[in-house]
Amino acid sequence: MPPARLVRGAFAEEGRERWHPDRQRSACAPGVGRHLGGDWNAMTVMEMLRGGRPSDDADGEVSSATPWLPDSARDVLIGLFTGLLSLFVVLVPTTLGWMLDPRPGGSLAEPLGAASSLWLLVQGARLGSGATVVAFVPLVLGALAVWAASRGASRALDRADVEDEFVADLLPRSVVSVAARWWVGYAVAIALASALTLAGSLPLRWLSLVLPVVGVPVLALAVAGRRLGRDADILGPRFEAVVVPETARRAWGPAVRGLVLLLGLALLLVVGAIVLNWGAVSSLQSEAGTGFLGGVLLAGVQLASLPNLALWVVSFLAGPGFSVVDGAHTSVTGSTSGLMPLVPVFGAMPEPGSHAWVTRLLVLVPVLIGGYVGRRALTGVARLSSLRTKASVAIVACAMVALTVGILDWLGGGSLGAYRLSDMGAPALWLTLILGSELVVGALTVVAWDTWRLRR
Repeated sequence: MPPARLVRGAFAEEGRERWHPDRQRSACAPGVGRHLGGDWNAMTVMEMLRGGRPSDDADGEVSSATPWLPDSARDVLIGLFTGLLSLFVVLVPTTLGWMLDPRPGGSLAEPLGAASSLWLLVQGARLGSGATVVAFVPLVLGALAVWAASRGASRALDRADVEDEFVADLLPRSVVSVAARWWVGYAVAIALASALTLAGSLPLRWLSLVLPVVGVPVLALAVAGRRLGRDADILGPRFEAVVVPETARRAWGPAVRGLVLLLGLALLLVVGAIVLNWGAVSSLQSEAGTGFLGGVLLAGVQLASLPNLALWVVSFLAGPGFSVVDGAHTSVTGSTSGLMPLVPVFGAMPEPGSHAWVTRLLVLVPVLIGGYVGRRALTGVARLSSLRTKASVAIVACAMVALTVGILDWLGGGSLGAYRLSDMGAPALWLTLILGSELVVGALTVVAWDTWRLRR
């Protein structure tokens, strides 16, 4: 083989050994990227923060130069950029809407403050002053905020040393340090957004910043840590001593399936109600007078709130029902009227009055879903297991479903103002208790039937 081919083959093999799937390069504009006779792609901001610009050594190999930022500063900046990029997603359309339809005598500070307030609201903060409280979180937007934060946290944790010594036998010291620095940067972004809210008309309730400052970063770091844990074992010896009860492990699968079935059915009912009452919904949309861009934003917020409405439907099926405003309650027995807020999707609400007796049979839906959870629980245990074992798995699975629904309803909030708008949605506590009871009845019925068949 010619020497030139041998040399090229050696460099190809070495290049394959140095390549890592996480080191992706962005596309380069035509004519850009020539460096000492070699091609290299333009790097993104996150890649620059991760440290290392491509350079050629004496042998002509492409290697990583000394990071241009210390690791501590890099991790903090990634956390800061993570929060600011997420903020810009809300800030840009809000500012564009204000520029297309500015208020007389208004200033640019108003949309900046409003966008910052909405961004913090999506992450769980509360707005308002005095008796006015705005506490409604579209669950889709809240999930997107956690996902975006987890992507930034993953970028920061990419360079953590998973082989470092453990802190209190929990996590590697490097992972803890990187996560803490990223958290500081994200907290700075929260602080900047909180300062911008002072210029808007939606004041912030400062004590409610616990969720944006603590809750969202913790969830984001947990998701990022799970991704990191797929490639390396980052859990210390102390986690190995934590043993999940066998009943809980067996109940996890049936609980997930039951929750998906319950929320999926409720979501289908919401979409069906909107389709059947599309005339009223579209009429309210046009009466809102928000303009084109405002109408698009209003429609987007309503789409993001469909899971919240699905939780209201779950409460409707379970029995407690839900309220849109004080004095306008909807349950299987009937609906009462009230002065409704001008939200187009509320045009799909049932007409005021008593419902037919058949509607009351809808309370059997959670019981039937509980039966499905019980059936799935039986498949996770041995056929000849004791009645106590089978019933325990079924009950724990039903409790998981009810608690998850209650927590989601609590996180979604239920207030859009003061007085009549101060308490809307489903009562989280009563929903959890009643729904859990109905699920358990259905699950235990299936378990008892299975046991009776075995003893015949």
